[in-house]
Amino acid sequence: MYPGDGKIFVYANMVEKLKKELAMRRKLPAYVFFSPTCDVLQPIPQILNLTYELMHILLEYGVGVNLLTKGRVPVKFLQLFQRYKELVHVQIGITTLNKDIQRNIEPYASTPQERVQNIKRLCTAGILPEVKLDPLIPGITDTKANLLALFKMLQGFSVNSASINYLFLRPQIKKNLYKALDKTSFLSKIMGHYQNGKSINLLAGQSQVLALDVQYRKQAYEQISQWARAFGINAYVCGCKNPDITEEPLCGNNWGQHFEKTSEQMKLFEDNV
Repeated sequence: MYPGDGKIFVYANMVEKLKKELAMRRKLPAYVFFSPTCDVLQPIPQILNLTYELMHILLEYGVGVNLLTKGRVPVKFLQLFQRYKELVHVQIGITTLNKDIQRNIEPYASTPQERVQNIKRLCTAGILPEVKLDPLIPGITDTKANLLALFKMLQGFSVNSASINYLFLRPQIKKNLYKALDKTSFLSKIMGHYQNGKSINLLAGQSQVLALDVQYRKQAYEQISQWARAFGINAYVCGCKNPDITEEPLCGNNWGQHFEKTSEQMKLFEDNV
């Protein structure tokens, strides 16, 4: 659910419900995936405090946590993760080291340098993060010069895995692009690539989006994978956002493959709160 720009809903009783759920279960889940739909490390006190409590509880129960962020990882989270590093998988969303590009396409996210610092601090804590090149923007962040600089930096930290995915357009995303980039040279360059785009269904057909032409994506993904391999990085295509190209597992679930698999996703909330 998208509540609109500038709005965030926080479930006030999540900690209590999580404790109750875990206490009632005969068998605990192997790990919990914190949805990247809304960054759980946004620099808002209520969000950070709630996220920390939830992760702390899960880790104390021996349940792994998997998260993706484009924000800054606070010190107290790093300290928590270090204590339970075998149970923590962190994905850092980064597509460029260029501050000007980042400022235009992700004006409210952390800077490239802050994300590099995230990677450095995680590695120091004994946690090798995965990188998420998502969303790559055609003609802007998928260029050879941009990605080689990024892969070279990642090689310096021994990062060896990255998921890749191109920007897809929902009506609201398209509207936001026009609003944010209307007076820049980026807009026409980006939209030109989608003139031959196609509609695809995501999430088992529940969501329809406009994606880049399938041949464009296939060729680009292969090229990007080759560039990454030269730096010792395995770049794989995101399966949940490219169902017409790959059957790779959902993003972030590669880490969970060594855990016992369950036949269905377990629910925390059975009623509205």
